[in-house]
Amino acid sequence: MDWSAAASQARKAHELLGSHLADLDALPLRNVVRESWRRSLSNPAQFSYPSMLSDDSLRLARERSELQRIWPVFEKLLVPAASDANLLVALADAQGTLLWVAGNHGAMDGAENVGFSAGANWGESSVGTSAPGLALATGSGVQVSGAEHLYEHVHHLNCSAVPIRNPRTGRIIGAVDLTGGADAIAVHSLPLLQAAVAAAEGQLLLPSLAEERADEDFLDLCASDGPRLSGKPLSLRHAEILTILAAHPRGLNSAQLVEELFEQPDNASEGTLRSELVRLRKALADSPDRRIAARPYRLEWELQTTLTMLWQAMEEGDLERALQLYPAEILVRSQAPGIVALRYRAQIALREMVLDRGTAQQLLRLGRQSADSQLLLAALRELPLDSPARSLVVAEIEALDG
Repeated sequence: MDWSAAASQARKAHELLGSHLADLDALPLRNVVRESWRRSLSNPAQFSYPSMLSDDSLRLARERSELQRIWPVFEKLLVPAASDANLLVALADAQGTLLWVAGNHGAMDGAENVGFSAGANWGESSVGTSAPGLALATGSGVQVSGAEHLYEHVHHLNCSAVPIRNPRTGRIIGAVDLTGGADAIAVHSLPLLQAAVAAAEGQLLLPSLAEERADEDFLDLCASDGPRLSGKPLSLRHAEILTILAAHPRGLNSAQLVEELFEQPDNASEGTLRSELVRLRKALADSPDRRIAARPYRLEWELQTTLTMLWQAMEEGDLERALQLYPAEILVRSQAPGIVALRYRAQIALREMVLDRGTAQQLLRLGRQSADSQLLLAALRELPLDSPARSLVVAEIEALDG
């Protein structure tokens, strides 16, 4: 895309529009931008500056939005690189309200001056043409250069945005946006956003999976808000115990379970374990089938966990399902030796499977998730020579390898 030519044409379009010498069909604009201007100018309720939520309303909107489950994905995959490039990452809901904005602090200060901040509505019906609003309106990834924005006070900003869909229904639930200088519309920007959205939509499948199994014995180990048993919150320690026992169906004696749970076991560890088991049994008491036997400690019912389902998907050769089941490390806050070992085993097994039979997109997804330059290099070999993503992948590999 020749952004210099697009900017020149957009400035000419503003001159013609201001002088009333041309109708919209005659303006020298890209079609997607012209149609956005048309929709924007036909809306009498529109303002050039966005409406803002109060702090309390913003907090409530975040709590109620399913996007809260995936904001950590964008924080990990996009925000560090955006900060280094003096850019901002924004996550908007389906109405265009920016629920989260993060990135370079200097860029954030400048953007806040024109209302680009958390709580502001940047939907097309609110502020006219912008990448997040246009992505929501069209359902496609878009890029908007400075003067292509309808209002002059944001002509110093460039932006790229990609819509986010609920992977179960296909419904658009929001958009992720990259805003700032020229790097925001660089050739690699859209592929970067699209890769991050693919990872985020995979994460959304897991809460849906937990909801589907709310009446079953399913332990979700990757939920962004902490472990859940049949949809209900569970403490980290109790999740560790259940995960370890589910991985050892024949059971473990007291000393073995202590070794699996405690980084530095001491004489008091077995007593601490017994106390935790008492509390865990009480937490499970509402379901009489959920019993933990002693001597050895073992589960007396079949408990499905994220890990057991991951192993099943891998045994069946369903790599895409395995990647959907494992969008993040299991029990990421746990340092229990047994959990660390299971986490490592899962990562290595999935990595080897992706290296052996993964597509370029699958290699990219896991490579970015785990910051693995070998996976990214393998993806680079699979990408077509004319793929616009190649330059971005090369840059990512160089950054990881120092």
